[in-house]
Amino acid sequence: MKFTSIKLLFATAVLTTGLGMNACKSKTSDSANNNDTPSYIQPSVDSTTPAGGMNSEPVPIATDDSLTTNVQDATKDYPGVTATVDNGEITLTGEITRAKLPKLMMALNSLHPKKINNNLTIQ
Repeated sequence: MKFTSIKLLFATAVLTTGLGMNACKSKTSDSANNNDTPSYIQPSVDSTTPAGGMNSEPVPIATDDSLTTNVQDATKDYPGVTATVDNGEITLTGEITRAKLPKLMMALNSLHPKKINNNLTIQ
């Protein structure tokens, strides 16, 4: 009985090893000759779109005159904030609460300045 168990265990080990080695075999030679690969598996590269699929056109920078007017509009609801515009850059000074800062920054970023210099003190 003991000898039969050892034979069965040995046969199982040999069979498992043989199947495992066959499963780990490289399939590159098969796939190189296989022309039935669906096109959705192979990514295509479009030379007109930059990496990431984003539009390559630059964002227009607002002029100082229109930017100044729009910045005054955007900051009118923030009495402790002073904003100046010089050469397409907005400089913020004054005080603001942490809760109001993201809303102000989003409003100013939507005006497309070159840069926003945030010198605000957070209350």
